[in-house]
Amino acid sequence: MPLNLAVIVNKDGSELGPSETFLRAHINHMPCHVHSLIGNPGFRAVRNGSDGPGQYLASRNLFPLAYRWGLRKALGQSVSVQDTRALRHFFESNKIDAVLAEYGPTCVSVMEACEQAGVPLIAQFHGYDAYREMLIEEFRGDYRKLFESAAAIVGVSSHMCQKLRDMGAPPEKVFHNACGAEVSEDASASPADAPPRFVMVGRLVEKKAPFVSLLAFSRVAADVPDASLEVVGDGPLMGPCQQLSKALGIESKVAFSGARPHKYVMSALKEARCFIQHSVRAPDGDMEGTPVGVLEAMGMGLPVVSTRHGGIQDIISEGETGLLVNEYDATAMSDAMREIAGNADYAAKLGSRARKSVLDNWTSEKSVARLWGIIQKAS
Repeated sequence: MPLNLAVIVNKDGSELGPSETFLRAHINHMPCHVHSLIGNPGFRAVRNGSDGPGQYLASRNLFPLAYRWGLRKALGQSVSVQDTRALRHFFESNKIDAVLAEYGPTCVSVMEACEQAGVPLIAQFHGYDAYREMLIEEFRGDYRKLFESAAAIVGVSSHMCQKLRDMGAPPEKVFHNACGAEVSEDASASPADAPPRFVMVGRLVEKKAPFVSLLAFSRVAADVPDASLEVVGDGPLMGPCQQLSKALGIESKVAFSGARPHKYVMSALKEARCFIQHSVRAPDGDMEGTPVGVLEAMGMGLPVVSTRHGGIQDIISEGETGLLVNEYDATAMSDAMREIAGNADYAAKLGSRARKSVLDNWTSEKSVARLWGIIQKAS
């Protein structure tokens, strides 16, 4: 039974973003002592059960990440020798019993240190790391080694777990565990009392197909004069989305709020009639895992209109806890949104069932408990 767990996240910078609530849960809510290492290889801030300021694990003078990745491409090396030595020393000096690494490339970067220290590695995949075609090709050999080395491999959707098995992960090592939503027992939305206000939350990127959501909403707005849409999130498609809303003549009905803190998101959901997210397989192959934003909306008691995509199909029972359409089908999406806009009682019924489903199965607490069980089994 691990008493000292290291949670490792490679990312630019040393702070978790406002949308990375699932990573915060893994760091702060495990029933054991957690050391979290956040940042790029060789430039990780070390924390003990907190995502606040910490000390650096290795020197700032190590090779920059982009340069080391160039060497990795040329020489076939995953991480620098310095990184492996530093990690092994950290694991041994802190008597680490198990390592939870978040995202496939992070897992690759730490697997050698785990092997040298004799520490079991639990490899958690989340989305792009299992689907983006160029990344999969680049890491093909590394992933084969990872699948051999890891004690357990976790995917956040049943679709992703099958993809990992197809890539060579041993079936007996693969576990499905969706990241959970932070749900209040008290605070909830009231779609029966809300105007036909739609909300979409998340990065404005290709796999969330915000263009399709805007097109679908424009058709709803033509029939429902008081319909409105708030877009919470930022990303490379923000400008094009704003341009499209003008071209569709709906700029007065669409509010682009940009990236906002989690508290703001919860407030926006509480005032809405419906949550929408048109997830698709992006041109580069990228897909969703199980979107936490969808789970949070369901947990607030909102009906969700989304797509038959990835882990969304794991958490939404069609016609019972939400409405699903095929990817890129803007007509079907607008029909589903129009049904929600025109029937507040139906929206409330879907939302109530969605909230119960999340409370029963998909809360952050339940997700962490399942992950803790996987870690114990692997250790």
